[in-house]
Amino acid sequence: MSRTRRASAARLVVGTVLSLVVVAGCAGPSSGGHGPSSGPTGAGVVWRSGTTTDSVLDSYRVTPWNTDDATDPRAVTSPDLPGRAAVEYTVPGGGTRSELEPSYRSFRPGDDYWFGFAVYLPKDFPVNTSDWQVIAQWKNSGDGSPPLSIQVRGGRFVLDGGEGIGKHWSRDVGPARAGTRTDLVLRVHFSDDPSEGSVDVIQDGREVVSGYRPRGGTLYPGEASYLKTGLYRSSDIGDDGSVYFDDVVIATSREAASSLASSS
Repeated sequence: MSRTRRASAARLVVGTVLSLVVVAGCAGPSSGGHGPSSGPTGAGVVWRSGTTTDSVLDSYRVTPWNTDDATDPRAVTSPDLPGRAAVEYTVPGGGTRSELEPSYRSFRPGDDYWFGFAVYLPKDFPVNTSDWQVIAQWKNSGDGSPPLSIQVRGGRFVLDGGEGIGKHWSRDVGPARAGTRTDLVLRVHFSDDPSEGSVDVIQDGREVVSGYRPRGGTLYPGEASYLKTGLYRSSDIGDDGSVYFDDVVIATSREAASSLASSS
């Protein structure tokens, strides 16, 4: 091969390598081990549900054991935000559970996260029942009731937990109104030490719980917790019930967790 041809070949190889490097650099980081996040993210958001009926379920795990005497969760058009997708969870009278697990890691001692929930309770939702209805729970890795959950009962949103270790506690959050969208943003510091585990709650932009320390902590000793959303309730409730989640966010800051779907 002549000197001219060798020089041309060398330039071709170098050019090809540089092109590959540029393409690789533009491709961005890999999705990692937390599963897909179909919705928009932004600074501080580590997981988010999808935004369209085609994508809203993609970032949840497939867990058939989370449906019990109820309808599987389904992607629908939001009943309160035209053009936006929502996840509908429906449990008939006498049924128990319709839930999903965000495809994100478990929470361990020392973790500090913010969670945002855009929740719509339709007009026929039985908000005033005295029986328990869980719409979100940080379920412990073992058996029994979770160390932390959000419930709807007696016309109120209520924090509840600790029963699994014999230290049941309950804390009022604010009014739960049928036919209304509610934005709930929570900061949870995870710990099985009651002097360290704490919860803050912002309802519709107003701080309603600050630095609350459950008597059972926010984790159980020796266990991790993972998030579940949907509707899990007493089989004694005879009315059908549906709840819609317009958006769910897991984040590292209040601002990021508060960036919930809106009509704007």
